[in-house]
Amino acid sequence: MDTTARILIVEDHSFMLAMLQEYIDQEEDFEVCGTFDSGEAALASLAENVPDFVIADLSLPGISGLELISSVKDRYPSLPCAILSGHSERHYADQAMTAGAQGYLLKGDPDELPVAIRQMLQGQRYISPALHY
Repeated sequence: MDTTARILIVEDHSFMLAMLQEYIDQEEDFEVCGTFDSGEAALASLAENVPDFVIADLSLPGISGLELISSVKDRYPSLPCAILSGHSERHYADQAMTAGAQGYLLKGDPDELPVAIRQMLQGQRYISPALHY
């Protein structure tokens, strides 16, 4: 039985995307199955390749991360999704949860990423502790 979680990353900053991919690929139970720099491209890919988890930047060109998560959840209600953002204001996390995200992570603490993803893959919500939610 394959226990590797296939993770799709949507991030428009190439440096951040490379860093996220590196951190996720370091985990034995994770595999990056796709990377996209726009929500539109990520949505188009889902028709052929549905991952186990989607992590998206809040601020993307074209459709926002919130719009992406909402569209993903409309099509795949059980697919866990999270927003990754540099915005630490609580209302952004509230908007993410309203859009259907299971989590809201702040950029800047890479050690938090695998812990948060595992928690969300188990059906739990995750809000970055640095948000003081």
